[in-house]
This record gives sequence, structure tokens and C-alpha cells, in this order.
Amino acid sequence: MKKLTCYLIDDEERAINSLEFLLDYYCNETAEVVGAANSYEDAVNYLTKNTPDLIFLDINLGEKTGFDVLEKLDDMPNTQIVMVTAYDEYALQAFKYNAINYLLKPVDPDELTKTLSRVSERSGKAAENSIADFLKTQQERMFFPNRNGYGSILFKEISFIKGDGSYVAIVNTQQEEITVSKNLSHFEKILEKHPQFIRVHKSYIINTNHITKIDKHGGLKVVLVNNQEIPVSPTMRDIVMSLIVV
Repeated sequence: MKKLTCYLIDDEERAINSLEFLLDYYCNETAEVVGAANSYEDAVNYLTKNTPDLIFLDINLGEKTGFDVLEKLDDMPNTQIVMVTAYDEYALQAFKYNAINYLLKPVDPDELTKTLSRVSERSGKAAENSIADFLKTQQERMFFPNRNGYGSILFKEISFIKGDGSYVAIVNTQQEEITVSKNLSHFEKILEKHPQFIRVHKSYIINTNHITKIDKHGGLKVVLVNNQEIPVSPTMRDIVMSLIVV
């Protein structure tokens, strides 16, 4: 059986050495490390010229992230990705997405061998976890922690997010609520790349695609699907009113 060619990306040299040792010791018959990088620049430079079967990708890369690397490499349809993380907030974008493998630091040898087995089974088939597919899913779905690990919701199904201290309620278009133990600013940062979401009040982020009307009586309010009324702060009045096309 042909060995999987593996490329390791991590900003910590010690982490690269540790993973390379584990791959050599436990997965020598199925995997071969063909290179490594500890910076965004080195990784992109290598991967624009080479196409490994598998990339082990750390999420934090100094001022850049592993997701920045992926955005440069969306034309590698047969390269599979294993995200490696010490469990930080960026991991919410990758955890529990069934087409993306992930490993927690310190990497467990059993989990590593199981991951290599799954990757080998997919190798040569239509890449279910290609970089392009991953980035597409990134654009469609938001991940969040819950009691069982992580859940997700399609961005288009989010009606609004209401903040209450260190918790938020994500409300979908069916008026179902999901309580998450993160503050509203956390989600405001996640939603920066999705211009349909704006923070109209200190306690609310809304999906402007779901506005059915804007009510100016008794203080400005937006009315969303299912008649959900959301107050608008005075500082956001002009921005909200600019959404009206006349």
C-alpha cells in the first residue's frame, strides 16, 4: 500500500518534532512525513509547489491561523486536512465537522492511528474533506460549544443572537433558542466576515436577511421573521435606516 505523504504545519518546533516522532513510530507503514513548516509563509510557499496527501495543520500560527493557510490553497481537491489544536476558540470552526479530522494536543497515539486509518480509507476517492469543501462549509455554518461537545447552525437559519452577560441565546427562524456560554462580543467577531449580520444594540446581533419591516414608533425597532421585534440603539439608527431602499 502506498504511504500517505504528510506535511506538518505548527508554529512550535517541539510540536512538529513530537508529531513527526509519533507518525514514524506508530504509523510508519501508512504515513511518510515529507516536510514541515513553523510559519504561515513557509507553509504557503511549500504548498503552492507541492501537493501532499495529508496536512496536519495547527490552528494558531502566530499572527496568522491555519484557516489563513487554507484560504490560499483551495485548489488542492485531493489533499486531506487534520486540524491539530490545544483547544482554543478558533477550534470551534473545525470541531465536529464530519468531513474534517481533528486531533487535540498532546496528540494521543491511538487517536493518531485511527485518524490515519480514516484518511487512508478516503484516499483516492472524491475528497469529502477537501480544502475547498471545508472552506465552503466555513461560509455556511457556525459552530458553538454545548454540553455534548460542539453543535452548529447554518448562518442563514440564524434570526438573531441575544446577549445576556457571559451567555447568549441563538434564535433561529423557527424561534428555537440555543443557549451558549459565550458573550455577544465573541460571536460579533466570528460574524465579521458575514456582512448580513450587524450588532444593532448592545444586546442584539441580527441577520438583516430576515428583516420584514422597520418600525419607527416608540423607538426604532426591526421586525424579523415570526414577528420578532429587536430594539435598535440610537448609535445604530442611521446604519439600520440605510438598509431601506426607496
